Amino acid sequence: MPSDVDFFGLTEGHGPGRYRFTVADHLTRLDGRLYGGTAIGVSVAVSELVSDRAALWMTTQFVSTVEQGAEVDVLAEVLAAGKRTNQVRVTATASDGEVIFASLGATGRPRPGDDLSGVFEQRPVVEPPDDSLPWTSPFTGMAKVAGLPDIEMPGGPKGFALAVEMREPEIMSHPEPGPGRTCLWVRRRDGQPITPAVAAYLADMVPMSICRALGVIALGTSLDNTIRIGSFVDTEWLLLDLRPHLAVGGYGHGVAHVWSESGHLLATASQTASLAPVDAEALRAFFASLVADR
Repeated sequence: MPSDVDFFGLTEGHGPGRYRFTVADHLTRLDGRLYGGTAIGVSVAVSELVSDRAALWMTTQFVSTVEQGAEVDVLAEVLAAGKRTNQVRVTATASDGEVIFASLGATGRPRPGDDLSGVFEQRPVVEPPDDSLPWTSPFTGMAKVAGLPDIEMPGGPKGFALAVEMREPEIMSHPEPGPGRTCLWVRRRDGQPITPAVAAYLADMVPMSICRALGVIALGTSLDNTIRIGSFVDTEWLLLDLRPHLAVGGYGHGVAHVWSESGHLLATASQTASLAPVDAEALRAFFASLVADR
């Protein structure tokens, strides 16, 4: 979609299925390196471009990273082209040829007249966005559970927070209560439509919920992102229904259900992340170093 091309800064490369983008501020993590949500969002966008079909699912493996300002080359290939369904592979490389991320997924066209549809999950009942607690970064939620004051980002939003507004509602009832269950309203600051590619970008919040379940503040590095996409409806806000599953040996796993403001299930997402606990003072020092570097 045109909004995806603009949001990720995609341009055509040399040859079929080749694209490029520059790692802009809003496409980075808080430390100025490529944000995991950017990688899977770009993968969804280029898979739709190369196949001329809507994305059904995408899984992205993170191999290496690059810093803000880097140029990234992306190759999207249709490995199997069916009448309705295409199997797609996406590979992103740095200027030196090193692989940054690799993705596999599928795109497809709905079968005409097919009524095989249904939603089998329940959305939590939560406060509306206007009544919810604003967040400055994902560390807001971790600090709250760890019994610490909010750790403000010096100098204002950075990285993906430049493009995303986040608010945490009170959960009135949850269909699957348990440790770390977190609901988060998110929206684009520019007010543009939320597409499947942008939803994949926004859903990269599962590691935070795992840290909340553990009651710690931690820096997380995603090893993978996966999204499975349903039908989309217009919505200003997304409700991310984050459900951590387990953590072992410094690795955590969990899922996110992605709901529209009206209660339509748009997608489900999942992640595995490597987690490194830090204390509040170390985190404040880390934030201060980010301000100095930028």
